[in-house]
Amino acid sequence: MQPAIIHSDFNQPVVFMPAVFNDTLNLLFDAHQYFEEFGEEEQLRLPDEFRHAYTGEMSRITMRLTSIMAWVMVRKAIQHGKISEEEAAEKYRLDASDICLPEVPREVQNLPFYIGELAQRSHNLYSRVWRLDALAYGDRN
Repeated sequence: MQPAIIHSDFNQPVVFMPAVFNDTLNLLFDAHQYFEEFGEEEQLRLPDEFRHAYTGEMSRITMRLTSIMAWVMVRKAIQHGKISEEEAAEKYRLDASDICLPEVPREVQNLPFYIGELAQRSHNLYSRVWRLDALAYGDRN
């Protein structure tokens, strides 16, 4: 699948990149498999003081991936003429930055290795898509 340039009247042309979609799907599958197979068991083995951090990171990973996938689907809808750039800019920008954009906290080092790996990968992907959103519609600062 070739990248398709989506011209935004708001700022810069934004490329719909199948790689972002594929990276998101791969990370979704990895996270789902990890949480399904190991999540509950690993959480129960943690000392009480780290269980809250584990649950928080699990939720933040899920929030990042959900937000990214929604954004990618909107970009695809724009590419196919189902949603206008104006509507996307008004209603469908990447959301939850207050939760998803902050760096992975240091306390993740106290959690099982793979949740830290998923947290970092999801943060990197979210940051990448955040920059694409800013490119399409301008910064929100």
